[in-house]
Amino acid sequence: MRFLTLTAGFAVVAAFALACAGRDPALTDADLFRGEVLQRVDLRFGEGDWAALKKAFRDNTYYPADLTWNGHTVARVGVRSRGHGSRSGAKPGLLVDMNRYTPGQTFLGLKALVLDNLTQDASGVRETVAMRFYSRLNVPAPREAHTRLYVNGDYAGLYVIIEEVDEFLVSRLFGHVDHAGQDAGYLFEFNYTTGVPWRFDYLGPKLAPYKDRFDIKDKHGRADDAIWGPVETLTRLASETSPDAFADTIKAHLDLEAFMRYVAAQNFVAQHDGLLGYAGANNFYLYRRSGGSHVFIAWDEDNAFASPDFALDTRHDENVVMRKLMAQDALRARYYGLLQTAAAAAAEVTPGRPDGWLRGEIKAQLDLIARAKYDDLQSPFSSHEQFAAQELMLGFPAARVRFVACQLARQSGTPAAGCQ
Repeated sequence: MRFLTLTAGFAVVAAFALACAGRDPALTDADLFRGEVLQRVDLRFGEGDWAALKKAFRDNTYYPADLTWNGHTVARVGVRSRGHGSRSGAKPGLLVDMNRYTPGQTFLGLKALVLDNLTQDASGVRETVAMRFYSRLNVPAPREAHTRLYVNGDYAGLYVIIEEVDEFLVSRLFGHVDHAGQDAGYLFEFNYTTGVPWRFDYLGPKLAPYKDRFDIKDKHGRADDAIWGPVETLTRLASETSPDAFADTIKAHLDLEAFMRYVAAQNFVAQHDGLLGYAGANNFYLYRRSGGSHVFIAWDEDNAFASPDFALDTRHDENVVMRKLMAQDALRARYYGLLQTAAAAAAEVTPGRPDGWLRGEIKAQLDLIARAKYDDLQSPFSSHEQFAAQELMLGFPAARVRFVACQLARQSGTPAAGCQ
């Protein structure tokens, strides 16, 4: 069980604060990410710092603040503006770095948190619903929960707390990791290069293009060959290997089952800006296990649920790996089987959700955040836009399940009833 951790020099102060604060010492990081609860997070900045952050929202300048959640307070964290298209001066997206000013400091065992400002999703639930659905399908994904954010006592708006993708998340998803050096594997954040779509194409034998696209996390001091060499090998083999030999050749370098599960899950939720995105691969982390096999971790699903009639083979021909996988009967059948599994998981009737798990999850989250959204005066969306987006989300599950079922029936040559 992980608790608020401070450096040794503050141990006595921390113990005294714990005794006096009246907080529940049994709360853990799992409680922070309980999606059934609308959380409350408070940030307290020094005079003028919050206004300065909002004014310079395009910069990555850190400002000190105290963070409080459920009676737990961690002092002097670093907070900066974050995001790409979501950057906002009125309602900044935030990265909270627990050990920016106090080395080794964590909060509930976490080194950092993202506070997503929801400026690209009028419904407010696309990101959180997608990630919870991915977890249901055993796709590696960060934990998330909605929160009311208060800054210096004033309501700053509805946000989403997102688990930072780091060695703690890797340890949770894949097992023990040596936190001191992360010797169990290599974690990369994919950097999208504007105007240069990448679809798993081979970028040549030099490592510079891979270093540009794959930002290594916590592997300082390691040789470039050890870090990016296997990524170069993976993309080279993906490009050079014939479809007939593809699976046998690539399986030591890429977890094919996990890859297809991820692609199928993204396809089911109609994510058009993901691994098979409209402008090339985007929005993911790549983790290489100690054995050398790579696996993808989901990230940033604000553009999911694009359309219920999202084609099951969207951009397969454009992506090197997917094109070769779909050329093999067994792998193609497995992909369609995983889509069928996703549809079944979405439609499954569970306690309190007679219309299926996915619609029930969407409705539960919309109900949970309704008042916080209404009170959010910094939201860039009108009430009409928010209502329309919510209705589209509620209508998506049934329409998507029906569309996928009809398309899969056509693939098998046995059209289903009700399919045109």
